[in-house]
Amino acid sequence: MEDKEREALLREQIERINHAAAASMAEGREEPEQRNKELQEVTLKQYITEYRNAQGAMALAQEFGFSDDEIDRLLEAIIEEVKRSEVKRPPWAGKRYDIKTMKYLDVEEWIARYGRELKRAGNR
Repeated sequence: MEDKEREALLREQIERINHAAAASMAEGREEPEQRNKELQEVTLKQYITEYRNAQGAMALAQEFGFSDDEIDRLLEAIIEEVKRSEVKRPPWAGKRYDIKTMKYLDVEEWIARYGRELKRAGNR
């Protein structure tokens, strides 16, 4: 596949908000390190905020090799984003069912529950 075709596919995945596929595609190409890291962060954020997929987020943190500081920074940014938008919270900030706890957790509760496990997964 030619570079132009790969770039078009990468852009398509980003536009479709399929960040996991975009991060995987970018990693396979010789993209600049910064762009890869940005796509990886967006992907991990999506697994935390939209999907609330603890197992998937931990696997990604491990695969991407995120450090404690990087995970802390990402989690703090998510919480700060919710706090900044107190009047109208982002749609992903509300409560979602968590299969492990069998409770509905908002994003802050989810981070409080899984944040430490996420950091441990990144350091494996």
